[in-house]
Amino acid sequence: MLMSTSSSWSWSLGVAVLLSVTACKGDDGSASSDTAGTSDTEASGITTVGDGDGDPTGDGDGDPAGDGDGDPTGDGDTADPGECGNGVVEGAESCDDGNTESGDGCSASCKHEGPIECGGQIYQCGDTLDNDDDGLIDLEDPECISPCDDDEATFKTALPGQNKDCKADCYFDSNSGGGDDKCEWNLKCDPENPGAEIGCEYDPNFMMCNVMMPQTCLDFCVPLVPNGCDCFGCCEIDGQFVYLDGAECALDNLGACESCTFFDNCNNPCEPEICELCFGQDPSELPEECDEPSCPDGVDSCLESADCPEAWYCQTGCCYPTNIP
Repeated sequence: MLMSTSSSWSWSLGVAVLLSVTACKGDDGSASSDTAGTSDTEASGITTVGDGDGDPTGDGDGDPAGDGDGDPTGDGDTADPGECGNGVVEGAESCDDGNTESGDGCSASCKHEGPIECGGQIYQCGDTLDNDDDGLIDLEDPECISPCDDDEATFKTALPGQNKDCKADCYFDSNSGGGDDKCEWNLKCDPENPGAEIGCEYDPNFMMCNVMMPQTCLDFCVPLVPNGCDCFGCCEIDGQFVYLDGAECALDNLGACESCTFFDNCNNPCEPEICELCFGQDPSELPEECDEPSCPDGVDSCLESADCPEAWYCQTGCCYPTNIP
């Protein structure tokens, strides 16, 4: 049966109203500002998914990254970490000088750099100066063993009493002289004869050569020893064991280093197969499969001292305390 024109118009209007009401309901019957098949912001000319929540990903959480955490970067944290080197201090940065160079007061990771005191004093390896003019400052210089090192040009520490001494204690603390750490060994016991030039020639009959370090020494010293070294300054570098106290001993002058015997009873061997960074190595020398240097349980890994807590420094990829006895 044919309808009149007015009846046909009324029927069409009713259908339109019904469709409009239906489109204004969500799946649960709640009101929505979206019409079926259109975008949330179609009226403004911007096309989005069209689920009515203002979320361009269409998952209903209002998160433009689409992972549900409200983080626009999509990395799971809601705080923007900032861009190191853009001149603006933001996120976890403590400084941003507009570059990613260390040694200028603001490190490559945008952390404050400054002099590091060791035992109430500032030594060459903690004074923020390039003392040997090699372009490397403080602990960026491989010859700097720790901030408690007063010789940036060689592996010597140049601490009072640390050099030209037959009797050695823990080489990697901030003082010299046996007694307080219960570590004591004599260069006369080393058949490689590293003490020949300082009056400590090898003596196989020297009475202290078979001494075992007491547990007090091991507990104190071993945690301070870099990967690849023993407690008394004998370290493996490029496949040879060298005594760090040699007069001109340096990474680029290993021929000037005295050979030494690795002390079996008190040491920290390097294990590159488990991603340990060895003494004298740069982080770029880690095996390809290693994302970062490995460290003992409870010890933070690092690529530079700015990665460590305050009053700690980075050596062989691990954080060590500065203010030690």
